[in-house]
Amino acid sequence: MTTDALPPVRSAKGRLLLTLVVDTSGSMSQNGAIDQLNSALQTWRTELQRDDALRRTGEIALVTFGKDHVVAVDPSGRSGGQAVEPFVPITDFNPPKLEAGGLTPMVEALQYALQIIAARKETLRAGGVPLAYRPIMHLITDGVPTDESGQPTDRWRDLAPVLRSHEAGNHLLFFALGVHGHDENVLRGLAPESSYHLSGVDFAQVMRLMSASIGQLRDASRNTDANTFYRGVRQRHEESEKMRRWLEDQ
Repeated sequence: MTTDALPPVRSAKGRLLLTLVVDTSGSMSQNGAIDQLNSALQTWRTELQRDDALRRTGEIALVTFGKDHVVAVDPSGRSGGQAVEPFVPITDFNPPKLEAGGLTPMVEALQYALQIIAARKETLRAGGVPLAYRPIMHLITDGVPTDESGQPTDRWRDLAPVLRSHEAGNHLLFFALGVHGHDENVLRGLAPESSYHLSGVDFAQVMRLMSASIGQLRDASRNTDANTFYRGVRQRHEESEKMRRWLEDQ
């Protein structure tokens, strides 16, 4: 995993960096979870690329953990392995088919995601391109973080204060989204105000949550503190889900 090769800076006023940190461990092979995730990512891709503002400013990275340990997958789908450039423009987003297997090195994946975000921010800064918004990171998991031997680990407790520090400095917005099988205590510890615990393997709702966070980011003041922002996202998502269910019943 290297952070040396990053995409060239495009001509625009600012950037929005989106980072997905996705669980592809062995448990994701159960109940068709990995297939549903792949399908949901393709649907979300179409939604993102319809958004003119995101097409101009958005960049996305896709970090997986499980099969092949921790990998920054090429979000454009052009290469079959690790990305040469972790971030690509939203217009190039075409996620490859993900495969499930292996352990759950969640902590290492989150640490690596923070590294590639920092590296991309530095490259943009050196090119005179500011961030239009705070970077957003979404963790998607159905499991429990494990160590090198496959045993559950509590190393996530050391990472939680790092995430809080990034949030307090307006350097990051972090969401932890858990589907069937996840450990609620871990996700609440990593994201006290922005963890979501979904039943089953409803990855379509996961994608709707991610869209709600992006929409809220563009509507909120740049000085809005993280916890206030998270409350706004939760309210936005709940209202959207109520409307969606109402429309389905008509």
